[in-house]
Amino acid sequence: MSRYFLFLALLLGMTAAARADDVAFIVNPQGADASLSADDLKAVLLGNKTKWDGGGLIKLAVLTAGPAHDSVMQTYAQRSADQFEKYWKKLVFTGKGFMPMQAADEAAMIEYVAKTPGALGYVSASAVTDRVKVLSIK
Repeated sequence: MSRYFLFLALLLGMTAAARADDVAFIVNPQGADASLSADDLKAVLLGNKTKWDGGGLIKLAVLTAGPAHDSVMQTYAQRSADQFEKYWKKLVFTGKGFMPMQAADEAAMIEYVAKTPGALGYVSASAVTDRVKVLSIK
């Protein structure tokens, strides 16, 4: 029975990694950095990094739900979607942060990022358009 659980855990881990590859982090094409380290991305997602290395505020946008949202939360923020939301509510309640902009769907995310200098968001890789720039994660 323990072999079954080990196999299941391995399979789930591979599935999560595959889903992470299907997500694209997008930025406004005007003046945003071309890449971030995975550690810097986690810091942005958790409100600990709020400025681009080249200057200017990072305006984080998150999806409200969906496979891309779940993948980003699990892989990069290292929290469940529910834990992430509670984390941000605590920051807001204690006066240590402002909730990220929340997009109802990928089209709304692309629209926001395309129009907002300094914006950083994510969508499924297949949803990316030429209105935004894809951020490389190192």
